[in-house]
Amino acid sequence: MASIVVAMLVILAVVAGTAGVVVVGIEGRFKDRAPRVADRMARAAQHLNGDGTPPAAFLRRFS
Repeated sequence: MASIVVAMLVILAVVAGTAGVVVVGIEGRFKDRAPRVADRMARAAQHLNGDGTPPAAFLRRFS
């Protein structure tokens, strides 16, 4: 029973995170209230869409 509750909480957290990326990152809502969060969400949305460029630290480590 406890594992079902934990699994459902994880699923709800993933859904909330995805909704946050879509609303703040892609649509740009609430950018005036939290510009740093909106910029990070927009960057994450670009990476999820396959449009973002990898960070320099990532390229140095794996190339």
